[in-house]
Amino acid sequence: MNRSIGTHSKVIKKIGCLIFDGFNALDVVGPLEVFSIATEQGGINYQICMVGLEQKQYTSESGVRIVADLSINEIDHLDTLIIPGGGGARNCELQSSHQDWLLSMQANCRRVVSICTGAYLLASTNALDNKKATTHWHYLDDFQEKFPNIKVVKDALFIDHGNIATSAGISSGIDLALKLVEDDCGATIAVNVARFLVIHYRRSGNQAQYSVPLQRQQNCSKEFSDLTGWILQNLTEDLSIEVLADKTGMSPRNFCRKFKKQMAESPAKYVEILRLDYARQLLTEKDWRLEKISQCCGYRNIDVFRRAFERRFIISPNVYRARFS
Repeated sequence: MNRSIGTHSKVIKKIGCLIFDGFNALDVVGPLEVFSIATEQGGINYQICMVGLEQKQYTSESGVRIVADLSINEIDHLDTLIIPGGGGARNCELQSSHQDWLLSMQANCRRVVSICTGAYLLASTNALDNKKATTHWHYLDDFQEKFPNIKVVKDALFIDHGNIATSAGISSGIDLALKLVEDDCGATIAVNVARFLVIHYRRSGNQAQYSVPLQRQQNCSKEFSDLTGWILQNLTEDLSIEVLADKTGMSPRNFCRKFKKQMAESPAKYVEILRLDYARQLLTEKDWRLEKISQCCGYRNIDVFRRAFERRFIISPNVYRARFS
């Protein structure tokens, strides 16, 4: 299948991806596909190579095998170095064996990028000390404990300082790669890459790592898990405390107490979060008038909708649409 639609730019930038036993395959393949397709869509000529401690075959956590094109001793300069995550990246011995080279590459690369728990490898060089950084949500507390000098940001898909960047869980590596392509090649190329990959263009770095329903549902009881699913299907209906309490067979007072304990939000606040997250989705996917989006999310008054949206996302619905659609 020919993915190319334009002539490659004469600008050549070398992208190196560090691999090791126990890497996460998606952390490697996802971002590299973004750079590869960007070249084919007429952007910068990204040349990709795999780099390992030795020039040999390495095995991912899922059993995927990749051969390193070069050993770390054979390369001393890259435009961009990508460090994937995986169990290997969290291994102290592996961190130690790569430390000196990673330090040298920070001085000889335009930017160094960690994907998911690749942040452990990057942090082991002290490169992230006193900087904001993120990693996979499951490892945030452990990461903070092991690297107390880092300003760990828990609700971020990625954080980019220009010369150094970190991303959160697996798929957010693609979001970060799209951002880097936009920086290099412009928004049009980045949009074309996202379209080809059939993904949203593109989630901003300050979005939460996983969806509100998933985040709240993972530790709640079945009665509330079922209720949240029902709420999502009925955002335009009356979702007052009385209605929700009746759905669970509880008194309003008992319902509010139990709901807040399990969901970490009041029922009203939780409903608002779901409605506004849905509004954000509609703003980027539909060309509907703001009044229609407001109504589809359960707001009968558009001014109330605007104010609620701005409280949650800092920007107005129209600005959000212009920036992310």
